[in-house]
Amino acid sequence: MKNIILLTFSILVISNFCLCQESGIISYTVTSDWTKMIATCDYLSQAEKERTAYTWGGRTYDRKAELKFNAGEYRFEYQNENEGSTYQWRREDYIIYRDREKEESTDIMTILDKPYVIIDSLVCQNWKILNDMKEVAGRICMNALWYDPIKNKEIIAWFALDLPIPLGSNRYCGLPGMILEINETNGAVVYTATTILLPEEKVEIEKPVYKKKTKVIDYAAYDKIISDYIAQSKKMQRPYFWNIGF
Repeated sequence: MKNIILLTFSILVISNFCLCQESGIISYTVTSDWTKMIATCDYLSQAEKERTAYTWGGRTYDRKAELKFNAGEYRFEYQNENEGSTYQWRREDYIIYRDREKEESTDIMTILDKPYVIIDSLVCQNWKILNDMKEVAGRICMNALWYDPIKNKEIIAWFALDLPIPLGSNRYCGLPGMILEINETNGAVVYTATTILLPEEKVEIEKPVYKKKTKVIDYAAYDKIISDYIAQSKKMQRPYFWNIGF
């Protein structure tokens, strides 16, 4: 059955590739569930989990994000929140930029309250394609699985069968279709596409600009910062994602 689905998918990709306008804008809603996020910290004692869940549990919050792409590059970033919102985020705190022609990434992130620029080669996740299907934002999607060994997260991606573009929200990419939904660890954080715009004209994308004094690192250095902080959080029995994101 799986082989039949994959064969059908391959035919769809081939038949639709030339028809697909590889330039567009996708809006996402990113929903975080505090209770589920806390539950992923299996190193916490039951008492700490209950205390943290009592303080933060039951809360969810949404953020808006946008992915712009064309044949040569793409850029993902969160949108500025409205004035008076409980959670205030600045657009410039987190920008994911990829030069697809040069296969390079230039990402801006605030990590442990410090700004960083991460410049490296473009690397995507090693996905395992599954055989479930569902509709996301009006598109038929198939799912795929990837495990994040650093943050100990299971990631389920849903990619569009009729949009054969290997991009997606956040740092996720590398599937044979546009990723329209990401589910991190059973709903702890979910990225869901809400609107898909595919204009005839090319979508122009700006490469991120950063201050000269901002520290520049590669993804190996980034992974070490994250790994070290998670190890420290485990020793101190506290959720790791407060200062580095989930």
